[in-house]
Amino acid sequence: MSEVRERIGQHLQVLVQDIGARPPGSPANRQATAYVEQILTTAGHRPVAAPFTTRWWEPGEGHLEVGGVRVGVAPNPYSPAGDVRGRAVLLRRLDQLEALATATGAVLVLTDELASGQLLPAAFPFLDLPEHRRTRDALHRLAPAAVVAVSDHWEPILEDPDLPFPSTTIPTELGRDLHPGDELHLVVSGAVHPGDGVNLSARIGDGDRRLVLCAHLDSKVTTPGAFDNAASVAVLLALAELGHLDGLPVELVLFNGEDHIDACGEVAWLAATDLDQVAGACNLDGIGLAGRRTSLAALACPEPVASELAAWVARHDGWVAAEPWIESDHAIFAMRGIPAVAITTEDVHALLGGLAHTADDTLEVLDRDLLARIAADLPSLLTLLATSLTTAAPNHHDG
Repeated sequence: MSEVRERIGQHLQVLVQDIGARPPGSPANRQATAYVEQILTTAGHRPVAAPFTTRWWEPGEGHLEVGGVRVGVAPNPYSPAGDVRGRAVLLRRLDQLEALATATGAVLVLTDELASGQLLPAAFPFLDLPEHRRTRDALHRLAPAAVVAVSDHWEPILEDPDLPFPSTTIPTELGRDLHPGDELHLVVSGAVHPGDGVNLSARIGDGDRRLVLCAHLDSKVTTPGAFDNAASVAVLLALAELGHLDGLPVELVLFNGEDHIDACGEVAWLAATDLDQVAGACNLDGIGLAGRRTSLAALACPEPVASELAAWVARHDGWVAAEPWIESDHAIFAMRGIPAVAITTEDVHALLGGLAHTADDTLEVLDRDLLARIAADLPSLLTLLATSLTTAAPNHHDG
């Protein structure tokens, strides 16, 4: 286990410390994929690149001035740069937004229902919600001078390169000082760039039908992404280069877009893949957090397989069963009826606001001994899945 731990540590050093934030399309992301490709090639595997184009955001700074008082604010991701003055129009509900005839020259202040969670961008390929589409349509029609979202949600309320106005998200404590008709002065900087990237995959075992063993390589531009998700990538690289996956019908896939607005790597991989040859998927995202157990959730698994997985968890110290969740790459398999296993940290959703996507997601939050133990347990889990799934008939469909 010491050799696995050493290799995990080396990969973490490169991805988190040497490279850092690696959004798809950026130079740092290309550096990360080149490193992964080198590791897999040196280990005797033949990585395959699935290219894509996308847009990546170079963040800037900002401030909001109200009544002569200036406070620092962060631009929403993909916000256009701007220096805007306008009267505040406060809106709490979607029907209020849609009832506006115009917002020319105004700064829309979105609160309550309109700022309860992140607005799905039009570019996201896997899900759209009617109320989100209506909100986007209204914002495009109204063409405000700027938008200020007031929310304590852990994500910025707007993250959409197709919205043409400057915007920011501020906490509710600051938003209480905003009133209808206030003269607001918002200044934000930053830039959106076109970029190229690749998805990397490598077939390791024999056989036509295989398991996809995956983790996402990218991170938000706001974080070095240790927990989310360099730790998972480091574990999979260590297993692949030390031969611990040999003999298993596995395709190792390093997705490049799970934390991106258009899921660019996932879309590229799906377009290039015959899903009839995929028996199942095992996805790692957000593992190795110090002081916490590792969770396993089964999605779209036949009952006998789900029972075997539950028994496997019960036999292994440090593991716990979890309810299905969809906020990662295993969802693209489960939504097509392909059995999927999701591995993360216990009660991961409680961590999202204070760790994931933030500058605090550094090497210090990880337990390398725990990562080595996860790596030691994975081959037996994959053997179970290979035995249970690769001989079964495909049961999925395009979705």
